[in-house]
Amino acid sequence: MQTRPLMSLRFSTAPTQNVGAGPHGTRITFPITGGSFDGERLRGTVLPGGDDWVIKRLDGVLELDLRVTLETDDGALIHMTFEGIRHDDAPGGPYFRTLPRFETAASQYAFLNRLLAVGRGEIRAEGPVHVIEEIL
Repeated sequence: MQTRPLMSLRFSTAPTQNVGAGPHGTRITFPITGGSFDGERLRGTVLPGGDDWVIKRLDGVLELDLRVTLETDDGALIHMTFEGIRHDDAPGGPYFRTLPRFETAASQYAFLNRLLAVGRGEIRAEGPVHVIEEIL
């Protein structure tokens, strides 16, 4: 499979909200307060108001469900979602992978509506960072 870099995405978050144990695991939310993204074809900021709705399973794996709005440096809005898996104690080191999808009405970024992407995440001192690759 061939890929090409799409963007690096950095989030800032508010303190987590632990909703508690439910039938599928422990629900935790990570409110998104902002951030930034940059790549060869687009760059801008992450608008506040998004969230990552996470289920922590009994086996320690986190199931991710993120929704945010990106604003490009030329003012276009992009709705971004991803599902993913994060397992900090995985054999061989932390495993953090996502499947981003995009939706926009801006013609200059319409290519985002037609692509599939994969992401690799890391938790850093300054917050979550995702390196997203377009699948060719």
